[in-house]
Amino acid sequence: MDPEQYVDTHPDRSPRRLTDLAPDDCWALLEGAVVGRVARCGPDGPHVVPVNLAVSQRQVWFRTAAYSPLLGHCRAGAPVAIEADHLDAAHRSGWSVVVTGTAEAVDVAEVPEAVRLLDTWAPGSRSGHVRVLAHLVTGRRLTQPTPRPPTTEENP
Repeated sequence: MDPEQYVDTHPDRSPRRLTDLAPDDCWALLEGAVVGRVARCGPDGPHVVPVNLAVSQRQVWFRTAAYSPLLGHCRAGAPVAIEADHLDAAHRSGWSVVVTGTAEAVDVAEVPEAVRLLDTWAPGSRSGHVRVLAHLVTGRRLTQPTPRPPTTEENP
């Protein structure tokens, strides 16, 4: 896909550029993310839950309560999507990364130390560890284009 997929030139807005991100760029952004949203489909339809997350060896990890429906869903090796983003409202810019893959509950003995130390914001015990094995990683970034310096023809 063309990296300069779309440039907004609406006369009432400053121009912005929407670009697709390469998988390596997506992983780099995810490694700095602290919060994301896990989406899953259950018998009652789609559910989206905010989680604290960590990335280790190109796998997304999160912790959840041992009794949560989310952990029950993940024990079955079910498909999920995880989205993380960063928004800058003042500059009307930001990025979003989505990982789709298979979630699996993991015994604490198999969890990397960085994930065991993951700080969760929600109160209560978060003893259920979940690993998402990525099948697809996509992302987009919305930015203002870098101004082009004037040429000598434009600025004699």
